[in-house]
Amino acid sequence: MKKFLKVVGILVVVFMIFFSGLLYWSASETDELTAEVTPFIETSMPLIATWDVDKFKHLVSPEGLASFESEKGRRIIAYISKVGSLKSFDEPIFVKSTSTASTSGKGRTIAIFTVKAKFENGDGVLTFTLVRIGSSYLIQGINLNSDIFLEE
Repeated sequence: MKKFLKVVGILVVVFMIFFSGLLYWSASETDELTAEVTPFIETSMPLIATWDVDKFKHLVSPEGLASFESEKGRRIIAYISKVGSLKSFDEPIFVKSTSTASTSGKGRTIAIFTVKAKFENGDGVLTFTLVRIGSSYLIQGINLNSDIFLEE
């Protein structure tokens, strides 16, 4: 019985060390990603809030650009431009990131951040979906939530 409790105790300690290490690694990865992406989002915000795709298309991935430049994408951008011009915004907040790998060796990292912003006609929250291409991130998609859209 004493030997059994010793083994159980050792297993509990090993699991605690493993999960502590996993949490530490996850937090450090998140901090690195946030430090890398925050300047990109902060410099992109004024361009995106012009609601003119031509002004920010160099910040968008090829798939994202195809969506923005489609007829449906242009209608959506025209609709969300009702929020008006950008007045100010908070620091980006990390939501999550995912990495995938394939047998062809092409991996993909996607990061999601939110940014609270004040616009000419009210407040909103932008959600950025970013994709790593090469050594930098590009915008895959943008979502804007605002109560302004309820006032119709």
